[in-house]
Amino acid sequence: MYKFSFKIRHRGCAETGLSVKYPKHYITVIDIQSRNPKEKQYFYYITGKRSGFDGMLRHLKTSKPYKLTKEIERSKDKLLLLVVLNQSGYVQNTIQKYNGFLIDHHTVFGGYEYWHVGVLDRKSIIPMKQELQKAGDVKTLYIGEVEFAHSLLSPQQRKVFLHAFEHGYYEIPRKTTVAEMAKALGLNSATVGEHLMKAENKAVSSVARKL
Repeated sequence: MYKFSFKIRHRGCAETGLSVKYPKHYITVIDIQSRNPKEKQYFYYITGKRSGFDGMLRHLKTSKPYKLTKEIERSKDKLLLLVVLNQSGYVQNTIQKYNGFLIDHHTVFGGYEYWHVGVLDRKSIIPMKQELQKAGDVKTLYIGEVEFAHSLLSPQQRKVFLHAFEHGYYEIPRKTTVAEMAKALGLNSATVGEHLMKAENKAVSSVARKL
């Protein structure tokens, strides 16, 4: 497995615009599932000077792409927000188009978004980056192989995980389901679901230790 880390100054992106306006605040973006594919729902965990928090809230509430901005909590140097964002393009969609998956939350700082992506095929990184460059200035931070040894997963977990990847389970929209994979592998759906969950958790944990 390979890791592709990059930063992007995303043209027309509301998050990048927020960071350009408040470049000294560090934003960790936690993705929450949204039922509407055109919308993204996030927690923004913002750290920085408290004096800037009210201005950031006003900016978000008056920014057209943000359908919702709700303050959850704040402290001396931390602010937690719930936001719903609707814009024309998302970095995640390009990553998933090339069968990539996130191995960490993306962050925003100094006018750039920072992303850490896992891929099984190194050849997919070049076309992924080329498409990302259409959306803004992209700078590669790291490309390299990361440990995904046979010992990381049990034989059954590896079998199920690779079957899921090869048959489009991680594409958008999904090209297969847990039930279909279970039938093809001669397993029940609960077993396939459990193997996938454990394999994904192990893969992410293995990569995260190398960040």
